[in-house]
Amino acid sequence: MSSIAPGAVSWFCYLLLPVLPLCAQPAAAPQEPSPPAEAEQPAAAPAPKLERFAFGFRIRTLPWQPLSVMTDRRVMDTTFAGRTAYDLNSSTSSLSPSVGGGLAFEFRLARRVRMTAEALFHRVRYERKYDSYSGSDDPATAQDERSSLNITERTKGRLWDLPLLVHYRGLQSSGPLSHLWISGGLALRTISSIRTSSETKNPDGSGSSSFAAVQPSHRNLIGAVIGVGLRFIDEFNIKVTPEIRYTRWSTATFAAETTRSPRGQLEIGIGFTR
Repeated sequence: MSSIAPGAVSWFCYLLLPVLPLCAQPAAAPQEPSPPAEAEQPAAAPAPKLERFAFGFRIRTLPWQPLSVMTDRRVMDTTFAGRTAYDLNSSTSSLSPSVGGGLAFEFRLARRVRMTAEALFHRVRYERKYDSYSGSDDPATAQDERSSLNITERTKGRLWDLPLLVHYRGLQSSGPLSHLWISGGLALRTISSIRTSSETKNPDGSGSSSFAAVQPSHRNLIGAVIGVGLRFIDEFNIKVTPEIRYTRWSTATFAAETTRSPRGQLEIGIGFTR
């Protein structure tokens, strides 16, 4: 058996010295997978801020003439002075438009309570005719032999209604009743820019014209207002409020013969504020 040379053994041991420390280290333990990181919860959306003030406009209509700014009225009467008969025919016809509107302002008093102030414009216009006949008419002729006095008056003006109301919204927090809109308060009415043109035909056939403005019975008056409607708010924070209101005025703007303004007023309107 051949012997290994001492020099070869020495070289072999010299080559193993760097490897021995690596072999002496224990095997690394398998690492367990780390638990997934918890997903971050999105921050809660802030509560919507209730603005203190809002403004916009309101449109209204007075659909029923007996509860509007002016009504049609007619009076026919016959009187006698001795043997002479006097026939009177007086009438007023309303030509006032049914639609008006103006500015609207809101001020929040509480979460469901708001105070509203409005400046609403409405035109009033009417035509009044006054015909007076005296004497006797011969029925055998087609012509009227009686003496007549004929007056035609045309008047127009501007009405301003200034309601100040307190509104309560929502009898329930959700559901249909959450949109209910109840109101009550006072309103001031004033009339301005009255213009009148009158044409008169006298019994003798002569005529005349006048542009003297008619004086109202009451230029300013106050009334009590109640209302009910709905209120909706869209994603742009535009508030839509259809509403029915009834106003009872303390007196009438016009109250002379057949020219009379109703003391009760019924209106249907819709407001837009933001």
